[in-house]
Amino acid sequence: MDTRLSYRALGLRPGDAHLVRNAGGIVTVDALRSLLVSKYLLGTREIMIVNHTDCGLMKATEEEIRRRIEKQAGVPASTPVTFHAFRDVAENVREQMRKLMTHSWIADTAIRGFVFDVEDGHLREIRL
Repeated sequence: MDTRLSYRALGLRPGDAHLVRNAGGIVTVDALRSLLVSKYLLGTREIMIVNHTDCGLMKATEEEIRRRIEKQAGVPASTPVTFHAFRDVAENVREQMRKLMTHSWIADTAIRGFVFDVEDGHLREIRL
């Protein structure tokens, strides 16, 4: 979801790729829905999972995030929310790659993982 990771940072032009963004680069049900539309209706042939260094979801536990938001909102969540907090950005990329690689409708798609370093602007490929 980080705005520093843009078409320009990836060397792409608008129309070259579909960018599906969310906090933490997590393969949620909604992200999966978007990827399936992209693959089956729009012809996508490869998926890149890209997380970035200094991600906000690495700075607190699931419970700490929940408590902070509930305190600021002044009320508890009206529906369950999972934030998918994590500590290791490379391992999070691997976990998201595994989720896609084991999905029967995505498994035959090329899937690669990367970490975008917000300090130097470079992408580092992550292998399983």
